[in-house]
Parts: sequence; structure tokens; C-alpha cells
Amino acid sequence: MKRVLVIASRFPWPPFSGDRLRATIWLSALAGQAEVALIAPQGDVPADAPSFRFFPAARSLAGGARGVMRVLRDALPLQTLLAAPYGWSEAIGRAQREAGPFDATVVILSRLDPWIRSALWRTGTPACPGTDRSVCPPLRVLDAIDSLRRNTEERASQAGAPLRWFWRGEERRLARSEAVAARGYDHVIVVSEEDLADLGASGSAVSNGVVIGALEERPRRFDFGFWGRLAYFANADAAEYLLDEIWPRIRERRPTVTLAIAGAHATRSIRRKANQPGVTLLSPVDHMPTLARDVRVALLPLRYGSGESTKTMEAAEAGCAIVGMPKAFRGVGTLAAHARVASSPEAFADAAIALLDDHAAREQMARELRAAVAASHARETTLARLAAIAFEENAA
Repeated sequence: MKRVLVIASRFPWPPFSGDRLRATIWLSALAGQAEVALIAPQGDVPADAPSFRFFPAARSLAGGARGVMRVLRDALPLQTLLAAPYGWSEAIGRAQREAGPFDATVVILSRLDPWIRSALWRTGTPACPGTDRSVCPPLRVLDAIDSLRRNTEERASQAGAPLRWFWRGEERRLARSEAVAARGYDHVIVVSEEDLADLGASGSAVSNGVVIGALEERPRRFDFGFWGRLAYFANADAAEYLLDEIWPRIRERRPTVTLAIAGAHATRSIRRKANQPGVTLLSPVDHMPTLARDVRVALLPLRYGSGESTKTMEAAEAGCAIVGMPKAFRGVGTLAAHARVASSPEAFADAAIALLDDHAAREQMARELRAAVAASHARETTLARLAAIAFEENAA
């Protein structure tokens, strides 16, 4: 049985952000097929997690201080500091001694690369894609998830004037850093083809996908719903835009309809704006698939973001009809053909009300979306593709 080392910059549970979710998906993909070691910051591993050996990276004030000096010296992106204050080298050494040697190493997020590269690649040997692996070092996989440069470009376009200057500079630093990181690995993975092109790297686009669960016929509690990690800038913007510009138009025409705004870390602004007739704020949410199954029509007025939209896949899997802005279908374009796409508050409200009023059209859309997400974004397909990459099989 092969041995695989997975290194994550944040503890994977609860998996309410893209990188945390991706780490849990990797652990599931490798479960039962490899001896797996995980290096991540300290946390309590859930009882139902896949089997692996955990080597926590201890928080290190000295590592954080060295990280600040290196960021200033090498003009690294400031975002890399999020992963700096941990004892990565000590954790890697411990894992290699107690669970290695490893046949493959998976690094999740490119911002982790500056802090672990020297400990992992001490020999200085380059990655060697396309050659006989028997004469190469262990397989090196970078799962960047999405392009941080593209994500930062989105943040800059959303930010006010003072912050826009900061994010533009960060965008340039990330472009350099991601290019350097990608060159050090045998395989680079992201969730969408757009992000792969943005990184300028050869590799694979592998969706996170969703677990396709059973769908019971039962009444749904909410007419409309929006969800996601509400502190994330793109979700916060979408939630506030929905509450400020779209919901009043819907409520004016249908005074008794209901809306759920759900997700972890609701901001103070969202809590204040959600205090209006017909709106229920749920933060946090215990189980998002259950919440989504309580929504008739998912309203996804996303104006920013990179990678792929997990909430769009979740809505399709849960049997919701969907109205979304074009950004809601990033990385999941196959779903857009079956949903309503609207770009203005008026068009968005019109589409939402039309679907709520037309039961037959809403149910037909929900069936088509669920079939499409099962065909294109089933989690089982994701698990098989990631395992094939780690084991150097045909991952097409």
C-alpha cells in the first residue's frame, strides 16, 4: 500500500471554506487505498473522519516573526502570512520519521508552499513530469484549488479606493508567487479550467463535486434561500445585495414569501440587514444539504468570486430551482443551461417570482439541475480522479 502525505494550511474541520473542504475530500479519496498522514494546525479530529495519522503543526511565534521578515525580503504575498506561524518543518520531519517514506505529497493551497518547500524538497531535485518516476523523487502534487491571483483581482474590483490599491499590489505578488510554486510540482490541480489557464500551469481541473444523496418528497420550509460562509467577501456582498436590492422587490409583489440567509460567520452588517419581514438568518448551519432541502428556489446573486460555486452544486443536488447571476455558475457551466440567469435586481426578482408561482416549471428545473449535477459533479467522480492522480494512474 502506498504512503501519501497531505499538508493543509488550516485544520480541515469543520469544512466550511474551500480549502478545508478540499482537505477532507482528499482524505476520503485516499481512504482505504493508502497509508495517509495529515499535517495541519492542531484541532479535534471528528470520530467519523477517514483513517489517517495526524501530525499537528504547532503554532510558532518565531515562525511567524521569520515569516514577516521573509515576506518583506522576498516580496511575497501578504496572504502567505496566514500559513507562516506554525512549526511546519518540525511536523514534516516527525511525519517522515514515523510514517514515511512517502510515495506522494499533496500540498493544499499555494500560499503554504514558501513555508514547507525547503523541508520537503531538501535534495533540491526538480519535479520531473513526463519522465520515468523510478528515477524521480516522490510525486509532488500542488492542489491550488483556485487562482489566488484571480480571487484577489475580484477583491480589488469590489473594494473601495484605499483598499483597491492594496489588493492590486497583492494581485501582482500572487501572480509571481503562484507561478514559482507551480514550477516546483509534478502535478497542479485546481477546481476549474479557468483557474488552470490563469495559473499558466499544466495539470488537471478537478471539481469538488457534491455527494448525491437521497431526495425525499416533503414540504419545504422556505420559498427562497441563499447560503455560504457569510464572512467571505463574495458571499457577504451577495447576501447584502439580495437583502438591499432584490428582496424588497420580491416582497413588495409577494408580501408573504419567506427567505433563509444561512451560513457560518454572519457579519454584523448582514445580521442587521436580515432583520426585516420574511427573512430568517441561520448562522451557523449544522448541515448544509439539509438546509438546502428546505428551500424551493435558491437565489444566488453572486457578483464576485473565483474557482467554482459550491453552493450552486449544493442547490442543484438538493432539488432547488436556481436563479443566479453569471458568477454563480463559475466552474459549473453545465448547470447554467438549466437555471435562470439574471443580471439586474429587476430581472432577478421577476425570475424568482415566476418560478415560485409556476410549480410545474420549478419542479422541471429542479429535476434537470439534479440530473446535471449528478452527471457532471458527483463527489464519487472527484474521489476517483484525485486518487488516480496521487497513485499516478490515468486521471482523465
